[in-house]
Amino acid sequence: MTDATLIRTFICIELPDELKAAIAAIQEQFKMHKAHVSWVRPQNIHLTLKFLGDVEQQRLPDIIAQVNNVATAYSPFWLTPHGQGVFPTTKHPRVFWLGINDETGQLPALQAAVESALESLGFPKEQRRFQPHLTIGRVRPYRKPKDLTQAFLHLAFSASPFLVDHITVMQSELKPTGAVYTPLHVVALGEKSSPGDAGTGIV
Repeated sequence: MTDATLIRTFICIELPDELKAAIAAIQEQFKMHKAHVSWVRPQNIHLTLKFLGDVEQQRLPDIIAQVNNVATAYSPFWLTPHGQGVFPTTKHPRVFWLGINDETGQLPALQAAVESALESLGFPKEQRRFQPHLTIGRVRPYRKPKDLTQAFLHLAFSASPFLVDHITVMQSELKPTGAVYTPLHVVALGEKSSPGDAGTGIV
């Protein structure tokens, strides 16, 4: 099997354009600190439910069928962007992230259902506790952006709630200019997909 038959894949919730614009404004504000941080392009920011890694192309129909089954059991729900933080610690930040509030409790249930469904296909469950967040920047190796970290943690971030009414099976292509994401399959929450929807894995 050659690398050409492998597709780097993950399951995610996509963000509305208004939220991406708000994130872009935050990034521009903190770029003035000239810290050694690689800021994620706003159009690439998403809420990851499950990262699958390199997947054989012929497995995509089964993956999509499982995602379809999960999605039919969940109604659309609202999420509210609020708060921020860093991973793993404030003394040694590696990732800058924005938080997501879920008052309905549907998000962790949906994520757990995706995990369980894909575990049945041989994808191991994530051992770390699911902590919904939006990664907006990554610290470059061996750098400690102390001033930026403190300024970021004092940011009063909040944005308008947005409706989650679908989830996406996404392809990630790593290129010298950065990752390029392409939706392979989009499935609406609470709607039963027709049998043909999982046939090609492409929409």
